[in-house]
Amino acid sequence: MTGVIVLCLISACTSPVESLRSVSSDVPLRTIFVSLDTWHAMIAFPADEPNRSSAPLMYEEWGYAERAWYIEGRQGLGGIVRALFWPSEGVVEVGRYDQVWADRTPQPPAELFVFRVDDAAYRRLRRHLHNTLSNETPITSIGQSVFYPSARSYHLFHTCHHYAAYALREAGLPISPLWSFNRTTLAWQLRYAARLRDGPSTGVPAGELH
Repeated sequence: MTGVIVLCLISACTSPVESLRSVSSDVPLRTIFVSLDTWHAMIAFPADEPNRSSAPLMYEEWGYAERAWYIEGRQGLGGIVRALFWPSEGVVEVGRYDQVWADRTPQPPAELFVFRVDDAAYRRLRRHLHNTLSNETPITSIGQSVFYPSARSYHLFHTCHHYAAYALREAGLPISPLWSFNRTTLAWQLRYAARLRDGPSTGVPAGELH
């Protein structure tokens, strides 16, 4: 069974891998941070890259969740069944923080992956993320995050891990959304992507990258 999964992942990732390898060292690169904790996946980028000022670095961070669970507090066993086994309304979180999610999550252990892509891949990623909003009218704000209605429903086959996988694939990373159904399978693919890359794309424990 393991061999079948590996073969599927490799075959699903052939094209994006080639685009990653084709990035020239002379091309300016943009940084993408992927945070995974026990339950959640988040994507971030330096908010002021590439024109960084002397001010503390801030990160723009994107994530995805079920509205009833995360915003309305309808949790418990009934909430788990609802969230996973039939489509319900999703929300997209857009935050601005001085630490990425892996460094501030209340649900450790967390792992942080760092990838550098060219500007075209970065623009594709940003365009895809904006397209995940059904509209730009905020539902609510919590802390430094604003929540927007999602264009897609939340369910077992479209969770925060799938959301991250679809976005990262737009940036050329060898990630298969089909196999991103939990933290373990998404992390496996991110480690695989990091091994394929020459240079500093790595998975590191939270708190070790600054």
